[in-house]
Amino acid sequence: MKKLLILLVVSCLMMVCSVGLATNDHKDLAKQQQVAERFMDVFDGEPVPMFAQVTAGFSANLKKAVTEKALGELQKQVRTKLGTMKEAKFFTYQRFDQVDRVTYVASFSKEKLVSMTFAFDKQNKLVDFAFTPVQQAEGK
Repeated sequence: MKKLLILLVVSCLMMVCSVGLATNDHKDLAKQQQVAERFMDVFDGEPVPMFAQVTAGFSANLKKAVTEKALGELQKQVRTKLGTMKEAKFFTYQRFDQVDRVTYVASFSKEKLVSMTFAFDKQNKLVDFAFTPVQQAEGK
């Protein structure tokens, strides 16, 4: 009887600890999704958000690389290659030691399926991004 009671107490403690350790994950994800969605607003047509709003969640290195002119060029390139974004849906959230990765699956006017991946540092600042058209298998 004592062993059963001890096992029950240990099980309860493990559950409480696991819930306690995961509490900040949803807060980090919410912050990162806000930054990613603000950035995606640049590609979904009008109105385009202000440059300061878009880059507010960028890391210092990314702010240096993505100037207002560079963002305008990126917007033109995306519209030329992919078209205008129709919709984007959250797909995955992955946590690593140094970087978190948030992935959306989007549909554009010229490409049906595009993977939009955003990498964040541990301060929830955007450090990198990639838009990758996904090739679908024929006949399926």
